Amino acid sequence: MGIFDRFFGKTEKEKNSRPIKTDFIISEKLMEEELFWKIIQKTKDSSGGNFEEQQEELANELRKLTADELILFGNSFRNFRGEANTWELWGAIYIIHGGCSDDSFNDFREWVIAQGKDFYYKITANPELLVETETHLIEEFDWEGFGYLPGIVFEELTGQEMPYPFQEKHNTTGNEWNEKSDDLQKMFPKLYAKYSANFQ
Repeated sequence: MGIFDRFFGKTEKEKNSRPIKTDFIISEKLMEEELFWKIIQKTKDSSGGNFEEQQEELANELRKLTADELILFGNSFRNFRGEANTWELWGAIYIIHGGCSDDSFNDFREWVIAQGKDFYYKITANPELLVETETHLIEEFDWEGFGYLPGIVFEELTGQEMPYPFQEKHNTTGNEWNEKSDDLQKMFPKLYAKYSANFQ
């Protein structure tokens, strides 16, 4: 069962089982960073590293928050996803998959966030360290779904679409590469050596 079936496929009775909250504040503020990462880490630990189960766990954790807190969490999620929008990180996953669309890169950045604070900061600082990640995790995962959850839970709680007041960084920054050249091989020799068969 996919993320949409699990969360959007609820019956009207299930959707209306909680009181609707409308007294929330639309704020551009971020959630306190340690609290944000504490929530992410708890879901990762309780799911045993299973990404689909982690999405279920995150939904359950988000249901414990108020509408105001959900907005702050959503702001922080968009902030970290935007900060990870670099040519370097895109290049690393491009090598591993032998290509990576902008939509897939968006989903991948959400997966990076889902791995927790230490992994996020390590990989965004030096994407070539993805070479240390287990191959089956990085090659075979369907990363879509994690970023939908704040909005889904917010709508459950309020009956309204979640506002997104925080302006995420959508422009990819860093050293732009050309897939038709040897740019990526030079940037990430270890990744290229490990995954060169995917990149040809």
